[in-house]
Order: sequence, then structure tokens, then C-alpha cells
Amino acid sequence: MEAFLLKLIRKPLLNQTQITLTISQSMKEINEDASRKGLFCRKKIKIDQNNNHQTYFDGGSKVQCENEELKEGNAGIKKDIKLSFEEQEQDLILECHYENSIQYISAETLMQSMKLHDVLLFDCRYQYEFQGGHIRGATHLHHLLNLSEELFGVTQESKKIVVLYCEFSISRSKEKYFEIRNLDRSMNIYPMLTYKNLYILSKGYSEFYKKFQHMCDGEYVTMNDPRYEYELEQEEEFRNIAKQKNKLKQIQKITGCLI
Repeated sequence: MEAFLLKLIRKPLLNQTQITLTISQSMKEINEDASRKGLFCRKKIKIDQNNNHQTYFDGGSKVQCENEELKEGNAGIKKDIKLSFEEQEQDLILECHYENSIQYISAETLMQSMKLHDVLLFDCRYQYEFQGGHIRGATHLHHLLNLSEELFGVTQESKKIVVLYCEFSISRSKEKYFEIRNLDRSMNIYPMLTYKNLYILSKGYSEFYKKFQHMCDGEYVTMNDPRYEYELEQEEEFRNIAKQKNKLKQIQKITGCLI
């Protein structure tokens, strides 16, 4: 009976021992496996780090080369642009002075150029001023005139001289100058221009009329002439509408959206 009881007691203990040994063996295998894997992982990480380090330097060299190529390219572009500007200055036909990126010519220069060159002369004053008197050969640049069709019907470079003027060449001629220049920029690759010889008559019609009245058809009607008070109001309204249309065109060009 005692032997039977001892057998019953020993059997669970043996099973427990076997389970413990099995678990221990499994843990040992897991630990050994983990160690091997850990070592492998550490080796792999080290290799990856070295590769990444090498890649970093290789990438850095590549970026450096690319940056150098980019600098050379930019230098070439700047050189080309500089040459283009120099070429443009050489292509200027008339003697002029610059003010706020605008090319101005004197009344004397215009007088001489009209004898020697093909000049497109545009009067930027209001209709009643133009009808009252203007420089001989001038075309009235009224609000409804389509500059794109008038000046850019041909895409090739033009050697024509374009001269703008208003009463004092302070405001209205400047507006048209920049409108023409912006159109020109939009139709060419910067810094090339169709009309390099675009000028404003310094001090406007008022100065030219004083010095060369014999070259003017009619007399000198001022913008604020009291006889044309009603016409002035209408012209100012048309001018504001035209300015708003130009602004909308610029917005459409920038955003690519119809307004």
C-alpha cells in the first residue's frame, strides 16, 4: 500500500520535473536562437549603418556635383541674360535716359528721329485733346484700341521705334507704356522683346509744342480745359473701365481662371 502511494506521489513529481526540463530546454533554445538572431541583427544593423554612411557620402558627393552643375547652369543663364541685356542696349536706336525702368527721349531726339527712322507715334491723351492738336503723324491711342492686334500682329522682332506721349508724360503715357511692355513680355522668352525701342516723350506734348509747334497739327488743348468738362468726365470713366479690364486680364493670366 505504501509502495502504491509512493508511486502516485512520484508520478506527478516526475511529470513536473519533465515539464520543467522541457521548458528549460525550450528556453535555452529560444535564448540561444535569440542570441544568434540578436548577433545577426546587430551585424546587419552595423552593415546597414556602414552602407547608409557610405550612401550618405555618395549621396553628398552626388548632391555636390548636382549643385555644381546647377551653379554652372545658373551662371550660364545669367551670362546669357546679361548678354541679352547688352544686346538689347546695343539695339537701342535712340539716345535715351532711364527712370523707373522707362526709356525717355527728349523732344529734340524725337524731332531728329522722325526725319531718319520709321517711328510709330502714339498720342495717349483724351480724344478732345488729340482733336484739338497733336504731333504730326501721331495716332490716337484711345481706350478701345486693341494693342495686341495693333502692335503684335507679327511675332518677329520689330525694328520700329514706338514713342508714347500724353500732356506731360506723367501718367497716361506711362500706363500705356507698361501695358505694351507687359504684352511684349507675355509673348517672348525673357528678356527678349519685340519692341526694344519703346520710349516715352519726356515732358510730353506740352514741351514738344513749345519747341516745335511747326511740327504739330492744330493747337494745344489742355486736359482740364473748361470747354471740355463733360468730355473729361466721360474720358475718365472710360479710362477707369479700361484699367479694370487690364487688371482682370492680368489676374486671369496669373491664375489661369476665367473671371
